[in-house]
Parts: sequence; C-alpha cells; structure tokens
Amino acid sequence: MRDSIRLTLKMHRFELVALTVFTAVIVVASFWVAARLDALSYGRCLVGSGVTPAGCEAIGRQFFAIEQNQAPPIFALIAILPYAAGLVLGGPVVAREIERGTTRLAWSIAPSRIRWFAGQVVPIIVIVFAVAFVTGIAADRLTVARSPGMDPANSFDGFGQRGLLVAVSALVLAVGAIGLGSLIGRVLPTIILALVLGAVGLTGVAKLHADYTAGEAVLVDEAAVGRGDRYVDQFFKLPDGRIASWQDLEQIDPQLVYSDTGPTYPIVALVIPGTRYHEVELREAAILGGITLVMLVGAAAIVQRRRPG
Repeated sequence: MRDSIRLTLKMHRFELVALTVFTAVIVVASFWVAARLDALSYGRCLVGSGVTPAGCEAIGRQFFAIEQNQAPPIFALIAILPYAAGLVLGGPVVAREIERGTTRLAWSIAPSRIRWFAGQVVPIIVIVFAVAFVTGIAADRLTVARSPGMDPANSFDGFGQRGLLVAVSALVLAVGAIGLGSLIGRVLPTIILALVLGAVGLTGVAKLHADYTAGEAVLVDEAAVGRGDRYVDQFFKLPDGRIASWQDLEQIDPQLVYSDTGPTYPIVALVIPGTRYHEVELREAAILGGITLVMLVGAAAIVQRRRPG
C-alpha cells in the first residue's frame, strides 16, 4: 500500500505541484488583502469610536477601494479551486490508467483491485480535502476582513464559499470525477463530464438545502434582523395580527399598495438566525459527504467489475 501511494503521488507530481502553487497564491493573497483591510481599522467608524467624519471618509475610500478591487478576484479564484482540485486530480486517477492500458498489469499483480483502488484514490482525496480546507480558512479570513465586526461563526455571509463547505465541495468533485473516470476510462471526456455534472449537482444540492432551510425560518421585526441572519422574505403585520405579503395586500386593498405612500403597516422579516450558521453548514456538509461516500463505493464497484484495458 505504501509503495502504491508513493507511485500515485509520483504519477501526479505535475498536478500536485500546480495545485499547491495555485492554493498558495490564493491563501497568501487572501491573508495579504485581509491584513491591508484590517490595518485601516474601518470598524472604528462603524461603532463611533471618535474618528472624525473627514477621517472616516478617507478611511472608507481606501477600505472600499481595496474591498471592491482586490477581494473579488480572490473570491473568484476560491470558487474555482474546488473544481480545479477535484477535476484535475480526481479525473485522471483511474481514467488515465485505463486509457493507457496499464491496468492490465496492475490488476494482475495487485493482491486485489480494491487495494489497488485504495492506493490510487486515498492520497488524492486526502490532498484535495486538505488544500481546499486551507483555502476555506483563507476565505473565512478575507470574509471577516471585508465585513468589520462580523462574527464568522454566527453569520451567513459568504455561505458555501468559505469554511468547511469549500473542502467538502472539492471532495465531491474529486470522487465524482474518479467514479466517472472508472466508468468512461478516458481522461478528457471524464473531466468535461465531471465539470458539467459537478456544477449542476452542487448547485442543485445547495438550492434544495436552501429551500429546506427556508422552511425553518422565523419571523422577527425588521429592526431586529441580525447582521449575520439569512434573509428569506419580508411581510407586513396587519392591525388584526395577520401576516400579509405584497400579493396579499393587493387583494386586500390594491389602492393602498399603489398609493404614493404605499403600505404603512409594520414590517416583519422571515430569517434564518445567524446563530444557526454552523448547524446549517454541517448539515449541508453531511449531505454532500453522504453523496461522496455513495459515489466512492460506486467507483470501487465499477473497478472491481470492469474488464482491464
């Protein structure tokens, strides 16, 4: 097993070096931009710590110049990394061996195909998870820096684009590409198909989970919406205590809705409290983790039953 892992790493040396450099660039850039934002101490202006209005205006200009010009490209790279890590490393693991015909010899001398499969796959998925997890931490750091005073553990800001879900998304893509490679047996078609199916799958799971989570939202007064809460919808509280949407008010009193002042009823918001961030994050990670496990077992079954070459 040790020799198999060493050989796997050697075979994927170029991809590993490229991914390491790519990850290092993202992490260093994230912490560098975050440090520049922190150095401005713009949060002082938000809490009224005695900085003059003119001073806050100057600090604000510098802060938003960095936040709007330098942070977005980094977040774009962070969004790309799970795909780069998962597809570039996961796609060729089995597909390249089958495409080259080397599986005939490897499977004939290996104690079992499952052990061979484990030796190929385990180091790759560990590396993919590790680099994506480090990137998720860097994304957390930059998210906090661009939102002074934000508590990352109790805020839905950047949900899905930071922290644990970055690593789990990369894992899903890697294992999905491994499974497709085991089935297709060619590298390029595997990567293309894995990219399409991975993007659709991750988006679909995120949408379904968001819809499910929205069903757990609670009503609070508009003024009581917390900074880290996830906003779901907005309603009006009628004098008789009923909750009405814009559509409801159109049926109740269309003249009121389209008057110059509009509805003047108290506004209530439907939100997911920011204190539930980790709970919701872990639940989505568990869903994606379950999908990953099923795909991994499926890939192993394909390798076990596939004809060599």
